[in-house]
Amino acid sequence: MKLHELQPAPGSHHPRKRVGRGPGSGHGKTSTRGQKGQRARTSVNMPKTFEGGQTRLTMRTPKLRGFHNRWKKRFAVLNLTRLNRFNDGAEIRPETLLEAGIIKDVGAGIKVLGTGDLSRKLTIYAHRFSAEARRKIEAAGGSAAVIEVPAPIRPKTKRAKNQPKPAAPAPVEETPAEGEATEPAKASKKAKGEKAEKAAKPDKAGKAEKSEKAVKGQAAPSAPDSPDSTKAERGKKKS
Repeated sequence: MKLHELQPAPGSHHPRKRVGRGPGSGHGKTSTRGQKGQRARTSVNMPKTFEGGQTRLTMRTPKLRGFHNRWKKRFAVLNLTRLNRFNDGAEIRPETLLEAGIIKDVGAGIKVLGTGDLSRKLTIYAHRFSAEARRKIEAAGGSAAVIEVPAPIRPKTKRAKNQPKPAAPAPVEETPAEGEATEPAKASKKAKGEKAEKAAKPDKAGKAEKSEKAVKGQAAPSAPDSPDSTKAERGKKKS
């Protein structure tokens, strides 16, 4: 094999279609476009889904309307009749079912249903069990063990306005050093001092009131019957 002998595989290359060269080119006078019409023009812009004017297939197909839950959990369903292939006393786990080809994907978990009869004594580990399946497994002498699924980890979001604020941590009480009195002891001493001051104040006020009354009694005007009183002079006529 030499370089000048290299050739492409037969059928992989085709000669270019030369149009517009007359009837002798093998493509006709109109260059495979026919006579007149939409496709015979030079400015043809036809979409690939165009079907001659009829309703397109994309419009005829029914649309998926309604609500579709994006977070729906889809469980792998397992019937009891498919577990009779295992030996007595075997432990059935999700890995065992995947290796045996009984289920293709665990998904959100494995749910065991009570369809059919179970004639083996098995220990089945699954995420969910129906009431009938649990009854038949225990009747056959086996046990149904539930696999606990941890809660999903979701990103933290901002706290809504209507949610209460988190509780503040409790204040830590500081232990006083030796020789220093605690705050309650200081407060009690202060309260005792205030009570003593209040008890002393009324005695001083009572003594002051008594002295004022004595002064007023001495400076009181004479009786109206005395000749020096001013009230007696009011009723007399001036001469």
